Amino acid sequence: MELVIDRITKQFKNKIAVDHVSLKLKEGVYGLLGANGAGKTTLMRMMCGLMVPDSGTIALDGISMEEEQYRDVLGYLPQDFGYYPDFTALEFLMYMASLKGIPKIRAKEKTAMLLEQVNLKDVAKKKIKTYSGGMKQRLGIAQALLNNPNLLVLDEPTAGLDPKERVKFRNMISELGKDRIVLLSTHIVSDVEYIADYIMVMKKGTIIHKGAREDILKSIDGKVWECVVPEKTALDLERKFPVINIRNEKEGIFLRLVCEHMPYETASICTASLEDLYLYYFSDEISEGEGQP
Repeated sequence: MELVIDRITKQFKNKIAVDHVSLKLKEGVYGLLGANGAGKTTLMRMMCGLMVPDSGTIALDGISMEEEQYRDVLGYLPQDFGYYPDFTALEFLMYMASLKGIPKIRAKEKTAMLLEQVNLKDVAKKKIKTYSGGMKQRLGIAQALLNNPNLLVLDEPTAGLDPKERVKFRNMISELGKDRIVLLSTHIVSDVEYIADYIMVMKKGTIIHKGAREDILKSIDGKVWECVVPEKTALDLERKFPVINIRNEKEGIFLRLVCEHMPYETASICTASLEDLYLYYFSDEISEGEGQP
């Protein structure tokens, strides 16, 4: 199984949202990491056939995303998952199964199996409007799995979830990646760090890094520092460099920051983390509050 994305581009007015992106994905969990506005959602919508690329192609095992056969093996959980609040989970999945053309007998079997898989069996007959955010997201995963997809696309699936629900969700996604391609888009670093076999870092429409976690962290080797400095110095360093952590200590202000050279005479170099890399590349965009295309 292989998904091939070949030089796809998408432009909105004067902004290039996706700029000649090429990827080859096989079975496993892939993390697409980037700040809001990086182009993640646009890329994923094109992968799901909801947007047409201005140029380039997308194919799964040689089948173009424009073909019905491609959509038959696609599962998608959008960032804003739509549901009918007065439906029960059981009613909703049966309805979605009918839209996907799944025969009724098969739909009943599949719905029962999925409700158990996403741990909603005990509340299957309760209305969706009574569900927590995590329960709704798990229902979203269930509807995306109704057709047993080979390609599962998840756009910001853990946004708004509490830490306990996020862990449950990550564990579920990790299991799903054993026999299909799962692409997880997020700006939540821990989601990618814990479950992705392969990480792609996207900025301003392009993939600036891709590879296993240890491989992409090499780009900031020797650039992560910790130091304790006077308050005035701390303020100066905050203006100049991405600061990952800051706290008051008896001796002064503790800083963990990313920069090309030693920021202070007593600074010591540290082992880089994925959060360090994220802040290094996206601190300017986070502060600007850039919108998502």
